[in-house]
Amino acid sequence: MNDSNICPVCGGVMEDKVIQMDFRYKGNLVVIEGVPSQVCVRCGEQLISAAISKDIDKLLASGIRPVRQISVPVVPYRHMIQT
Repeated sequence: MNDSNICPVCGGVMEDKVIQMDFRYKGNLVVIEGVPSQVCVRCGEQLISAAISKDIDKLLASGIRPVRQISVPVVPYRHMIQT
């Protein structure tokens, strides 16, 4: 096993997986499916390569149309404080 198979967070084993990533892009929540990554079997840390990151940047800059829309619930944190 080499260092690329070791989780930088907890020292667990990283496995190749295909994941879903969500993040903000130009003020909008975007979900990208089918992203090749490494995922720690112990803590769940997800890592993508620099090449995959560049591909995602190109994908978003291309103006590709979404294949579908999803609804995301939004909950204010202050609600937890008031209960």
